[in-house]
Amino acid sequence: MPASSSHRARPPRSSSGRQLRPSHRAAVWRGLAVVAALSVMGLGVAHTFAPAPNPTAPLVIRRGGSYTGTYRSSDSNVPCISVETQQPVTLRGCILIGPGDLIRANASGAQLTVRDCRGYGLPPTIDQARRGRFLEASSARSLTIEHNYFEQTTGINVHQWGGDGSPAQTLTVRYNQCRNVDGRLRGGGEEFANFLGLNGVFGLVNAEISWNEVINEPDKSLAADVINIFNSSGTRRSPLRIHDNYIQGAYPFPATSRDYAGSGITLDSDKKLHSALTTTAFVHGYRNQLVSTCAALNIAAGHDNTFFDNRIVTSGLLPNGDRLQANYAGIGLWNAYHQSTSAFFNNSFRDNTIGFVHWDSNSSPANRQDTSPDACTPCTATRHLPSPVSLATEQLEWRLWQQKLRHAAIRVGPASTASDRAAARAMGVAVQ
Repeated sequence: MPASSSHRARPPRSSSGRQLRPSHRAAVWRGLAVVAALSVMGLGVAHTFAPAPNPTAPLVIRRGGSYTGTYRSSDSNVPCISVETQQPVTLRGCILIGPGDLIRANASGAQLTVRDCRGYGLPPTIDQARRGRFLEASSARSLTIEHNYFEQTTGINVHQWGGDGSPAQTLTVRYNQCRNVDGRLRGGGEEFANFLGLNGVFGLVNAEISWNEVINEPDKSLAADVINIFNSSGTRRSPLRIHDNYIQGAYPFPATSRDYAGSGITLDSDKKLHSALTTTAFVHGYRNQLVSTCAALNIAAGHDNTFFDNRIVTSGLLPNGDRLQANYAGIGLWNAYHQSTSAFFNNSFRDNTIGFVHWDSNSSPANRQDTSPDACTPCTATRHLPSPVSLATEQLEWRLWQQKLRHAAIRVGPASTASDRAAARAMGVAVQ
């Protein structure tokens, strides 16, 4: 989309979001079992630990190990789990419920794996606060986030990187289910929220964002870009790969508003960083499906970025038949921040399949804007779906996604157990 459109009327904010003040207020949690080294209020335990029914402290991890359990916070300033060690930590099969960050790993050098966990965001407890992240990480050394489910959160945010550039110290986000990324603030307003936001994460090797299923419902969510890659990069030999994801829904709030700057996936930067080394670069996006997004794929900055073999379907209608007013175009490529030719070059779209309705557009056929007018060069070999593109066309994409998962023998989301479901229901959470 051209920079003059309402979708990029303002510079993107840092996806790191606001920093919440530390708090020592108690949060309530109930544990199933915590395996390996547990540190709660500074007390280390180096064996299997069965906590009392209602301890009055959040879980603070200061030693490496593998942890499982159910943790609930009642305070926007208190994460359910805080990782404060550089030793490798695995969270497996956890149930996390709270109004603030569910997992926070802001100590530099974290090596964290989160697998088969469930996260449920609650409304903020203080005014002008956002819902919590599923995971907030700063200067991590390695992150693996796989087979999780989370809803009504502000997603995964990774700010800067502490890895050494080796394949072992990388970022992997795969096989997750996310429902309703929600950047609305208590008392009104909004904050930048994504399923996944990277900010200042440079030179990743062997990084992968794949096989994630993200569904945002109108008027129950407010995502900015569902995936935002902001001043972050892979390498020439090992591009950052974004592939085989299913993204449905990227709407303003209310969903019929005309004012919205979000998209499905945007490669982004800002006006300050014009260096080829610090802008978004070496990102390859392919075989993704984007459905009912007010904009789908954007390259707004950087170099050596490409999107190919993606499917984009937007009918311009909400499920109840109301028209989307903020939708613009399927794909857009433009120099949004007026970067120099040494920082903005070699970007492209090719071989994408698109059917994108934009009401009252001047394009042919009528009411279509598969590519952004005057902001899609080079966008080549685009396959245009026939009109009409309807709600039924969108529903077909869901069936194609299900077939794709079966064919690849891939499970998204956590391996659910009866005890997991029972524990969540006991805490008042509707488990899918």
